[in-house]
Amino acid sequence: MAPEASPERSCSLHSCPLEDPNHPSGPQPPTSTLQTIDPTNPLAPPHFPYPRPPQEYQEGSSLLGSGDQTALCSLDPNINTSPVSAQHDGVWKPPSTQQHVVSVRPERAFRMPKSYAQLIAEWPIAVVLLCLAVILLCTLAGLLGSQLPDFSEPLLGFEPRDTDVGRKLEVWKALQASTGPRNLLSLSPDLELNSSNSRGTLNPVHRSRIQESVVRTRRMVETPEENEQDSFFCGPPEKSYAKLVFMSTAVGSLWNLQAIHSMCRMEQEQIRSHTRFEDICQRTKTNECCPSWSVGNYLAVLSNRSSCLDTTQADADRILALLRSCAPYYHRGVLAPICLGPDRDRPTYCAQLPNKCSRGSAIYQLLHFMLDRDFLSPQTADYQVPSLKYSLLFLPILKSTSMIDIYLDGLIEPGDISDNYTSITGMDLGLKQELLKHYLAQDTVYPLLAMVAIFFSIAVYLRSLFITLMVLLGVLGSLMVAFFLYHVAFRMAYFPFVNLAALVLLSSVCVNHTLIFFDLWRLNKSQVPSGGLAQRVGRTMHHFGYLLLVSGLTTSAAFYGSYLSRLPAVRCFALFMGTAVLVHMALTLVWLPASVVLQERYVSRLVPRVQGARGGSDPWRLVIALHRRFRGFRRAISILSRLLFQRLLPCGVIKFRYIWICWFAALAAGGAYIGGVSPRLQLPILLPLGGQVFRPSHPFERFDAEYRQQFLFEDLPPDQGGQLPVVLVWGVLPVDTSDPLDPRSNSSLVSDPDFSPSSPEAQRWLLALCHRARNQSFFGNQPQGWPTLCFMEALQHWMESPGCSRLGPNLCCGQSDFPWAPQLFTHCLKMMALEQGPDGTRDLGLRFDAHGNLAALVLQFQTNFRYSPEYGQVHHFYTEVSRWLAGELGRAPPGLRRGWFTSRLELYSLQHSLTTEPAVVLGLALALAFATLLLGTWNVPLSLFSVAAVAGTVLLTVGLLVLLEWQLNTAEALFLSASVGLSVDFTINYCISYHLCPHPDRLSRVAFSLRQTSRATAVGMAALFASGVLMLPATVLLYRKLGIILMMVKFVSCGFASFFFQSLCCFFGPEKNCGQILWPCAHLPWDAGSGDPDEEKARPGILGSFSEHYELQPLARRRSPSFDTSTATSKLSHRPSVLSEDLQLQDGSCCSHLQDPASPRELLLDHQAVFSQFPALQTSSPYKQAGHCPHAMCRQDFQGQMCEPLRASSETLAHIPKLKADELPDGFCSSTSTLEGLSVSDDTCMSTSDPSARVPDFIGISPEDLDGAEQPALERGQLNGKRDTLWLALKETVYDPSLPSSHQSSSSWKVRGGPGDSSPVMLPNSQPDLPDVWLRRPSTHTSGYSS
Repeated sequence: MAPEASPERSCSLHSCPLEDPNHPSGPQPPTSTLQTIDPTNPLAPPHFPYPRPPQEYQEGSSLLGSGDQTALCSLDPNINTSPVSAQHDGVWKPPSTQQHVVSVRPERAFRMPKSYAQLIAEWPIAVVLLCLAVILLCTLAGLLGSQLPDFSEPLLGFEPRDTDVGRKLEVWKALQASTGPRNLLSLSPDLELNSSNSRGTLNPVHRSRIQESVVRTRRMVETPEENEQDSFFCGPPEKSYAKLVFMSTAVGSLWNLQAIHSMCRMEQEQIRSHTRFEDICQRTKTNECCPSWSVGNYLAVLSNRSSCLDTTQADADRILALLRSCAPYYHRGVLAPICLGPDRDRPTYCAQLPNKCSRGSAIYQLLHFMLDRDFLSPQTADYQVPSLKYSLLFLPILKSTSMIDIYLDGLIEPGDISDNYTSITGMDLGLKQELLKHYLAQDTVYPLLAMVAIFFSIAVYLRSLFITLMVLLGVLGSLMVAFFLYHVAFRMAYFPFVNLAALVLLSSVCVNHTLIFFDLWRLNKSQVPSGGLAQRVGRTMHHFGYLLLVSGLTTSAAFYGSYLSRLPAVRCFALFMGTAVLVHMALTLVWLPASVVLQERYVSRLVPRVQGARGGSDPWRLVIALHRRFRGFRRAISILSRLLFQRLLPCGVIKFRYIWICWFAALAAGGAYIGGVSPRLQLPILLPLGGQVFRPSHPFERFDAEYRQQFLFEDLPPDQGGQLPVVLVWGVLPVDTSDPLDPRSNSSLVSDPDFSPSSPEAQRWLLALCHRARNQSFFGNQPQGWPTLCFMEALQHWMESPGCSRLGPNLCCGQSDFPWAPQLFTHCLKMMALEQGPDGTRDLGLRFDAHGNLAALVLQFQTNFRYSPEYGQVHHFYTEVSRWLAGELGRAPPGLRRGWFTSRLELYSLQHSLTTEPAVVLGLALALAFATLLLGTWNVPLSLFSVAAVAGTVLLTVGLLVLLEWQLNTAEALFLSASVGLSVDFTINYCISYHLCPHPDRLSRVAFSLRQTSRATAVGMAALFASGVLMLPATVLLYRKLGIILMMVKFVSCGFASFFFQSLCCFFGPEKNCGQILWPCAHLPWDAGSGDPDEEKARPGILGSFSEHYELQPLARRRSPSFDTSTATSKLSHRPSVLSEDLQLQDGSCCSHLQDPASPRELLLDHQAVFSQFPALQTSSPYKQAGHCPHAMCRQDFQGQMCEPLRASSETLAHIPKLKADELPDGFCSSTSTLEGLSVSDDTCMSTSDPSARVPDFIGISPEDLDGAEQPALERGQLNGKRDTLWLALKETVYDPSLPSSHQSSSSWKVRGGPGDSSPVMLPNSQPDLPDVWLRRPSTHTSGYSS
């Protein structure tokens, strides 16, 4: 049994005590009341003596504005407030005039907000100040509680960490750094040597290079003792010197006199004339700057000229003939530096070299350093006129940052490095990292321009600078809070430079949310102009809050998926960007609506409006004229956008859905083939520190990518690291103890506690390992002086050699019994190390700790695999050696089973990570996006279609990047991992709009979602595309690629979301509960359920809660059977019609239905809580049965025996408020259906009953039977139980009060008020045995889904 109505109830909408009509009459309370009376009465609202604020309260509105309560309380208290009896002759009838008695309590000084919307609407300044305080505190805590970001090394963090190859490389670096005198490990067991000698140890390859560099530097500054040709230069050219690459401007060879003189002049004018050149150049013994190594200077030396400008064409021809004759010897390896010395030091094969070629080193240096590899090669030696494409010039300046001034002053402008004959197209000055920092600061203007474009688009779309400023502050505040969480909460020490890209990417997420919010805000404002700010906030956030939560969680999950990468910079970016999106989502939920309330309440009143006054000065008239022109232009744009997004786009998507699915599926498949099969993304050939950081046309990038391989001196010989070595390590575990998220941290060594090489089994295995390694196909020639793998053989030879006793008699000499005792083996190893490396610099593969004990073994040998930047060759080397070593370690004794190997695998480690990780990261991001969408919508088909659209966007984007010749480098991996997070927002716009659409059929929902969010989606895409274009002129590759990825992802995702996703929904989109994961007590947008009244009363602050409510069967339109194929997009009708949204009964197991209805008065007063979720009930009309249309409305009792005609009064209809066309927002029409312009039946019909829907027993009880104990009473708003399901097709007929009542259609509104009236609507039935339906047309809170 329902509880009895209390004598005085508090209305949640008015906060006033309401009288119960069933309560016995008595003395009136001492409060002012207001009686809603007939408009013809003298006390009608037009004659009220109190002022009414505009827009807060309008006639017919059931909500009171902020200024209405005081006005209501000021009325005459003597007005009759007794309710008109609803009984006539013992039969209940609806009253001709609704008696809405309201008692208003006095206004309090402070009222506690009862809902989120009320909090935002009444306390916007407090909410904004609270958000600002949180942002400020987090900013101060983040900046003061951690170190400021250091961007001195912007490329740091792009080396793989925490991988199998990466861990071994890090431990090998730590082992090298920990080896040497006065260090953790040493090469000698001599304790005194370790404590006194301060020299360290190096890798043999690095040591040989440094020694060679020292020797060559010494030779450069000293006067050579060679012939006159060599004395002209300061030694041979070096790789450590700055280099310039010249190319012919005209089509032709550089080996001509004009080109040679052009190179000499350009060097003199642009480099040697600079004031800094004298300070940084290498000098001769006479304290003069050394001459450059160039073709002109070599030509002058060989021709005995004083300078290169004095050479003649005859000199050039003679030297060319000399080069022709000597080039074959060079390519055969005979013309080499060892054959250029004195005769007594030459090998025997140098005798075949002609004297003219070996007279000096000029010919060799020309062919080896100055001229490209194709000039006079064996393939082109027979050409009559050989072509010299590229020529190199070595400056007598070491590569360093000291050349930054010379470059910026004389080499940066294209006009300064080019003339009619030659141009400088490549440079290697050692300035790449320094210049990158310079350009990163200089090119920051391009991301700022992109930000300006984004927020300018927001300002133009919203026509509010205040809101744009608040949105910008929201983005900056979100980033600062994310910075605080990044450093303080997550305790991240490293902040990479790429994290700054979050400013642009978060703005791209923000623009979508902002535009969607304001479209919903304007739509709700146009639908219920009389509603207050609290109501408008609640209506808008009902849709936008759901969209924002799903979009924010899905986007952040997609960004967090990139944390799976092994690149520290990418992982840090994923953590920071995902956190920033979550913080922005939480901040937007309160910041954005509060900002809009401030705009509506305060800012809009401060902005002066341009009045069209006739007087005024000429400038003011000009301003007025321009304003009128602008308004006309804006009106035209509004009409075009309405036509495009409200009519053409929905019709085009629905009509051509077959074409869109096939087209976009083919594009996605083509992108997958191009990106994954052929030609696919190419792997990098350089490490990040030497990789591409500028645009491809930059001289620094062209030298690394094109010209470095054109000269033969860049090829490393085998003895200088040209072959891949194998480094075998025992005694140190391959455990990287450094922070994988901080590339600045270094690993420490973790010793192997089981390491024991001295046992007899270990000795035999080490000797056998040496023999078996020599039999492998990859074992190469071992250079002299290298650490040998076969140190056991070396120990045997040393113990048997006379040198064993050099340090005095000991136990090791003459020991031939193998294996030796463990103590003897260890002692002899120490003695051999002391004898062969007395100074502690020779590496025998032994590592001793501070106590002189053997701590580790490091055995190395060369392979016949040549070092290559190609991933396939190095991968073959790594897999083959790993397979061989795994087999050997399987046979090793227990003390040597934890060995491992490494090599020159830095580039291979990066390539291997980039080969496997992007696909895994993208797959994980898509999986997380699907899981988040499924949790947000609980709809499997919609989640699958959304993820399919996002996956298609990513695949097509990858294919387009391959066509743009992108390499899969670190920056590309970063942006590809972010592509999923960037491409989900547009799809989620449509997904949530489709999901929240109250229409049951899929085509109506597709049209609804397109009409509601397509314009904001298109404007957001255009703004982000323009911001990407503005970043293309940047020199730094990171900015350029950020702009390209932003353009492509947003453009492609907009297409896939608007056409592919919507077309999938046209075919397979869920209808009603199809694909929905239903939960007990779960209500969908089209569902209206009943709940326990006690539970509802316990939650008075929840929107839409009510004490006693009821259910209503689905109200739906009848759709033509040929709608899908023939007439779905063929008509563009202007007839105003609103399709009613479906209300479906939900019979949940945990939801108990009401057993006893409340009083009719109570149900009428609480109608807002029931129907506040369903805007379809705002527009309804009587329906017509085929061939029969009654002219009088009949009401039946439960038995269907009594019928009374009820007619509407034209006086009450005359007060229906009508929305003007110019009050609607751009692109939205609140009085039209979601399929306006499509084929809709003009007649309304009743369908057969739906047996699947079940109606509770109490539905359809008449009011006069409420007092009876045996029979339930019929209440208004309920069905009478005659039928299980009632299907209604409703349409709106605009009533024209100027016409006589005889001209009004019988199917027009039979109510006394318009959309704002609080009186009920009775839908009479044309059949005598079918029920009438009482509806209440709400003008307050509705779900806002009307299109």
